[in-house]
Amino acid sequence: MLVVAVVLGLGLSIISQSTTDVRITQQEQDAARAFNAAEAGIEDALKQITTVALGTPQLLNVDNVPVEYTVTGRDFLEMQFKENESGQVILDGTANTLTIEWVDKNSDEENPNNCTGVSAASGQTAASLLVNVIDNNYQTRRYGLNACALSPSNNLTDVAQSGSDKYLRSYSVSIAAGDQLMRVRPLYNLASLRVTASNALPTQAYLINSSAQVETKEAKAIEVTRLEPGTPSIFDYVLFSGGGLVK
Repeated sequence: MLVVAVVLGLGLSIISQSTTDVRITQQEQDAARAFNAAEAGIEDALKQITTVALGTPQLLNVDNVPVEYTVTGRDFLEMQFKENESGQVILDGTANTLTIEWVDKNSDEENPNNCTGVSAASGQTAASLLVNVIDNNYQTRRYGLNACALSPSNNLTDVAQSGSDKYLRSYSVSIAAGDQLMRVRPLYNLASLRVTASNALPTQAYLINSSAQVETKEAKAIEVTRLEPGTPSIFDYVLFSGGGLVK
């Protein structure tokens, strides 16, 4: 009887473990199906981005998995940009005031040394900004902004105005009638960047939320931000002309 009890207990343990393994494997497969379906929703949103109704849920069926995604337009720019990577703001040709906020003051990577004892050449400073405003005649106005006191070493403008929320610095730029683009490039370091306006701007970015749920109630959700297309950073150094060039 003792041997039978031991063997029976061992057999039940093996069956229980096998059942658990099968259930875990099924959950992993269902989770993968839900994630892949949610990704398919993101891909469909990106493909339809110029025609989809903003703010209206869109329904898909991907391999018998129901998917719902929503695209929301943003009239401001907010994202982290790498050093020398340009963020682009689309203007509508009307006068406006834009507020640029940059550097996450709580980030050791973005705000090393908290502007204490740093120089432009140290590589240990919060990012400065190069701002280009381009009008409809391809003429450019440039602003150079320091988050730290670096003007003796780089001749840019030191900014002391604190930003709101998490942002270290804030600077306002006046936009004239006819201005078409503003491009902002972090120097010396990467930087979180937010650009807002007094008057509403055209759509600057799209926030896509996609979710999917399989029959077993396993669900996945994905969120993606897609900026409006812009030219590569090298174009900040290109000479534009609306007519012929005169040497």
